[in-house]
Amino acid sequence: MQAETVGHEGGFREAQGDEAEFVARLINEAYGPAVGFLYDGPRIAAGEVLEKLAQGKFLLECGADETIHGCVYVEISGDCGYFGLLAVLPAYQGRGIARSLINEAESFCRRHGCRTMELGGVNHRNELLSFYARAGYAATGEKPFLFERLRMPSHIVVMRKVLVVNDA
Repeated sequence: MQAETVGHEGGFREAQGDEAEFVARLINEAYGPAVGFLYDGPRIAAGEVLEKLAQGKFLLECGADETIHGCVYVEISGDCGYFGLLAVLPAYQGRGIARSLINEAESFCRRHGCRTMELGGVNHRNELLSFYARAGYAATGEKPFLFERLRMPSHIVVMRKVLVVNDA
């Protein structure tokens, strides 16, 4: 997949509904090598991206070269933010973009009054759960992974972090 040009000089922006197909392709390409063993078919379809956009936002990381390198989904529920579907195109992985996307998701939620942040990671991805732990997240429980295309029994490890809120 070629990164999409966005006419943006770097930074972050919210995805629009007409970008649902691109966001789905980005997530599927990023997830494929790591979790292809876990699902039948793609991780997400454009219609599912549109459903998510009705509840929350996809934040896009845009490089100085005016291309989208990654995305993260954020949703707010009271004073708790949630992020998921963190994805970085394979050609851009290992450059700190995932961490930048987490920081942006936390900042977005903090700006909207959130005091905690939550995420869910599939139990088969120990390296990912460790990555989130290094970012300050701690496991707080588990919940079923309800996804019709799963190839094996799985569950979600729920992780949470207290956000530092600047009230100045």
